[in-house]
Amino acid sequence: MKVILCALDFSEVTENVIREAFKLAAKKRASLIFLYAYRLLQRKGESLSAYRNGVEAKAKEDFEKLIKTIGYTMDVPFAFITEIGFLSDRIESYMGKNNVAAIVLCEKLAETLNEQKDVSLEDFIHGLKIPVVIIPEVHEVG
Repeated sequence: MKVILCALDFSEVTENVIREAFKLAAKKRASLIFLYAYRLLQRKGESLSAYRNGVEAKAKEDFEKLIKTIGYTMDVPFAFITEIGFLSDRIESYMGKNNVAAIVLCEKLAETLNEQKDVSLEDFIHGLKIPVVIIPEVHEVG
């Protein structure tokens, strides 16, 4: 089955990103993988494993709250995963192991991709060779 990879950052626009990812997955008859990538940082007085466990537990809790808020009712299989590392590396790694048909992410995350790879966003997206849907940070009503 085709997979749509949706990168999350739990910013204000994340709810819209999740909604759009579900719509696209339903339209394409694909499953969804929600990916939260983070950096593993040493904190004073806290072990790396404690930090990792805390970050992953909070991310899972925040994701579950968003799914409840959205009122998920679509017949789209989905999973939530957390990965340590730069988002651009995690995307490329996941694509190498899975049949990814498209990527969905917010504008802010898209902007960080070129910082991590030291290439333009356009070059990074072109190198992926699949559609990338970027959800704007602000939806203008007009």
